Amino acid sequence: MNNRPFPKGVLIAMAALLGFIILMISVARLTGTKMDLAPVTPEVLAREIKFLDLADGAVAVYDVETGALIQTLPPGEGGFIRGVLRSMERQRKGYQADLSEPFHLARRESGDLTLKDPITGIQLELKAYGATNEAAFEQLLPAPPAAPQ
Repeated sequence: MNNRPFPKGVLIAMAALLGFIILMISVARLTGTKMDLAPVTPEVLAREIKFLDLADGAVAVYDVETGALIQTLPPGEGGFIRGVLRSMERQRKGYQADLSEPFHLARRESGDLTLKDPITGIQLELKAYGATNEAAFEQLLPAPPAAPQ
């Protein structure tokens, strides 16, 4: 086994870095300084949607405005959407609300897709979960309007 002492320079550098981090956190806390969030671009396409659990374990997705059925997720399918819904349902329990209350799904000018829960105020940037998972929610948006000719 090697009996050389740990280099003092490394210990001093680590202590200085840790001290600097603690100082910066203290300054931010005391002054109320916060990092700005990235701006959310305007919506170009949106739909209010609601989810209803069916007796057979499927989940029906409805357009709130028209009442039309958008899609039915058969039991065992739509894993990402179901995962997001479970998470949102947990958050809504603190507000005495359930999944039958509508969500706001929107395509942004930037091309990003967001899902907002108007009850809790939580907004998910769906691209953060990967293109395949974002595409699952994209199917729930209305078709974009046709370009004028």
